[in-house]
Amino acid sequence: MKRFVRRPWIYFYAAIILSLPAFLTSCWQGAPQDEKAFIVPERLKLRSSTAQAARVVGELKSGDPVTITDRETAEDGDNWSQVKGPNGESGWIKSLNLVKQEIVEKSRKIADEIKDLPTQAIGKSKATLKLRLSPDRANDDNVATMLPSGTMLEIVGRERKPRPTGVEGRGEAKEDSDGNVKYDDWYEVRLKDYAILPAGWIYGGSVELEVPPEIFYFVSSGRKITGWQKIGTVTGDDSKSGEHFLVLELKNFGADEGVDFDRVKVLAYDPATRNYSTPFREDVTGRFPVTLKMEGTRGHFQLVTVDKNGQTQKPIYNVEMLEGGKVRVAKPLKN
Repeated sequence: MKRFVRRPWIYFYAAIILSLPAFLTSCWQGAPQDEKAFIVPERLKLRSSTAQAARVVGELKSGDPVTITDRETAEDGDNWSQVKGPNGESGWIKSLNLVKQEIVEKSRKIADEIKDLPTQAIGKSKATLKLRLSPDRANDDNVATMLPSGTMLEIVGRERKPRPTGVEGRGEAKEDSDGNVKYDDWYEVRLKDYAILPAGWIYGGSVELEVPPEIFYFVSSGRKITGWQKIGTVTGDDSKSGEHFLVLELKNFGADEGVDFDRVKVLAYDPATRNYSTPFREDVTGRFPVTLKMEGTRGHFQLVTVDKNGQTQKPIYNVEMLEGGKVRVAKPLKN
């Protein structure tokens, strides 16, 4: 089975710092003193001044709350902030190592709003990209920070928004040559191990889904996997185990762009053959979130389906894990 190894945190934060663009440092210029902020890197040295030869006078760690007491632009153009740490330590650090308290609070508010939503899929950033506080890229006012390439993301929701014109944008919707409005896909995400900014929005075009390798080759012809959740684990007589999956798919071409899936199926692992079967499949259009709850070998999943008129329903399906790697799915229950 393919395994993903997380990059050590010291490299994760180093990548963030190296990738931070000018807009994150310029946002500190002219800001009021005594502003609250948080430290981003895993470890950060406090210095006696902004000079290159300044001595180290202390150290702070990721997530430490600080108060900005002064600001200065060094001869090389870098922006520096003098900060006071949680234990009274004081010194100078580069401003790009800080994130404002108000941004942290907004990100944590998003995290709290989605804390009960199940993860619909796991994604990975294809390049350095912006974590935003809303699904909009008309300008950079909503940017929380930059995430390095390879950042793992828990996707809990998806939205489509009109694509703005130009990089800076003025809020207008961009149209193609036929006058049709172009749209952007956005993912609402959790960053599981990034406590400072735990949630936000990511432009979908910069994310690739990390579909589990054991089900990747069982995608339906002409479709792509857009979401999945584990139903449960089954172990064979040889002690080899595998997972049953609930899988969401969407047509590659001609799909309704307003939905997240148009097919739901169950992939059941057979421990005897170490292969997968499809005991349940239904073509139904719907949107995230799909909620799956299992207690032992029994449970249910609930869909948010969308009909041609845009009306939504929330059918519930019973699920039961049987012996021999079999899975039974019942007809929808009325709710």
